[in-house]
Amino acid sequence: MRKIGDWMKQNGIVSFKAFSATDAGDLPTGWTKPDEFSLDGVAFYDGGQMSLFVDEVHMMMIKDKSTKTYDLSDLQSHDMTDKKLIGYGSSKFDMPLLKSQYPHFASVPHTDLAKIVFDASAKHYESHGRRYDLRMLASTNYRKQTAIPHLSFMLKPIALLTEWRQGLARNVMRTLAAEAELIAELYALVNNRETIRIVDERTDRIVSIPCDIVRDANYEEE
Repeated sequence: MRKIGDWMKQNGIVSFKAFSATDAGDLPTGWTKPDEFSLDGVAFYDGGQMSLFVDEVHMMMIKDKSTKTYDLSDLQSHDMTDKKLIGYGSSKFDMPLLKSQYPHFASVPHTDLAKIVFDASAKHYESHGRRYDLRMLASTNYRKQTAIPHLSFMLKPIALLTEWRQGLARNVMRTLAAEAELIAELYALVNNRETIRIVDERTDRIVSIPCDIVRDANYEEE
């Protein structure tokens, strides 16, 4: 079995998270039409390198050899050949937004981890599925909080727009990067175990529930 970074590269797995500075409250359609939002930042993580795409007005230097920052327009030529995108809640927002601005992403295979968990919870409760916050899901799937240190860099969604408007784009991009990395780690766990841990709302206990997933080769869990 390979460690997660090698495993992602071997299987062409790239996790991602997108950001829009558009306030849904300013749109008559709210969150229902992602193509009406601006695309202001995207983080892609391939298991080794974090690639941040952000408007040149907000370009920033990040002192991390494994992180590279590009102008947002470079997405037009960003090579996704033989890649598979993994997101969280991405089928409803991130992916439609990305495709609306850069149509060539429509041909990139995409998996929404949130939908996998939603469907798994529907089967578990034998009713409608549940939606889980990414941070909460991480807390229930890692026994030690020290295993997910990047949680400390993650701003809550409601704070991202405020930070951006205050000119603190660096904090927004750090959050996107942290979320992209966390999505990759959770997807790898689900791939290996074919289960996900949730807090059962009936007993308030953590339980492992089976997930339907097209598995890639296992990686070496640390």
